[in-house]
Amino acid sequence: MTQRTGHHEAEASRTNHAFTHGDPLKMYLMVFGALLLLLVVTFFAAQFKIPEPFSFLVALSIAVVKAVLVILFFMHVKDASRVTWVFCGCSFLWLAIMLALTFGDYLTRIPVSKEVPLEQMTSATPAAQVEGGH
Repeated sequence: MTQRTGHHEAEASRTNHAFTHGDPLKMYLMVFGALLLLLVVTFFAAQFKIPEPFSFLVALSIAVVKAVLVILFFMHVKDASRVTWVFCGCSFLWLAIMLALTFGDYLTRIPVSKEVPLEQMTSATPAAQVEGGH
């Protein structure tokens, strides 16, 4: 029984040491300042008229940087075990898969013009809809 308690105390001591090195308040304020700066960058990026594929990439890049800062510092993943890092990496991998599937579906859709009546769209084949034929 004492051996287990000693093991837990050693683990708690090691965990507390990981979070107490340096000045945590200064670190949290610096990360908070970086998040506020990224908020301002997001606002100004939304004000500019960036072409469509690039506006999405700019917004997604800023969002990923914000998410990584929150995960590393406020969720204490920076000082966590390797298993925690694996699970966090898997969550980003899952997000990448979901985005790839979503945009793969979006890019393969047939554009619908307002000039083609609904009756023609339902009776024509998809290739004919794109070409504008019957």
